[in-house]
Amino acid sequence: MKKCFLSTVFMLFSLVLVSPAFASETDSPALEDFIEKGEIIYMDDEITIRSFGNDQEVSEAIFNHPDSVTATNENPILRSSITGPGGRASIVDADSGRAVFWSVKPATAWPYNFSGTVKLRYHSGFARDASVGGMGALGSTVSGMVTMNKNNGGVAYLEGTAYAISGDKYTILPGVHTSFRPN
Repeated sequence: MKKCFLSTVFMLFSLVLVSPAFASETDSPALEDFIEKGEIIYMDDEITIRSFGNDQEVSEAIFNHPDSVTATNENPILRSSITGPGGRASIVDADSGRAVFWSVKPATAWPYNFSGTVKLRYHSGFARDASVGGMGALGSTVSGMVTMNKNNGGVAYLEGTAYAISGDKYTILPGVHTSFRPN
């Protein structure tokens, strides 16, 4: 009886110690939580383009995603996230393989307009470009999502430029990409 009681006490005590350590993992939302969020900008039979505007929660989820491997401008090799003199840009795929999330944070304190393209290059040889963009202010981020109705897997590239009200332009360094799996 005494062994059973002590075992139970140790088990409950260990759960109390372990629970806070794992609580931070569930606090950060998964990208799939945002699939139905945002405003639909464009939709056809193949793709749907959504804008999240300057929603910080979505941008942080994209920038902090485990697949968002970062490179700096000294090392501009192909990565899903890149930081350079123009700011930070990131593109990651959802676990479902049906969506690609992007986020841009230009290195400006001025209001800006971002105009860009998500280039979808499927393994089947089919190519599709999705125009993306948005407006931001005072160091904020702009983000969005491109949903594919069906695909055979491929690679998505993010390109674009943010134009600040001051007249400066901030171009995404080349090579920001992510691969998406077939669904």
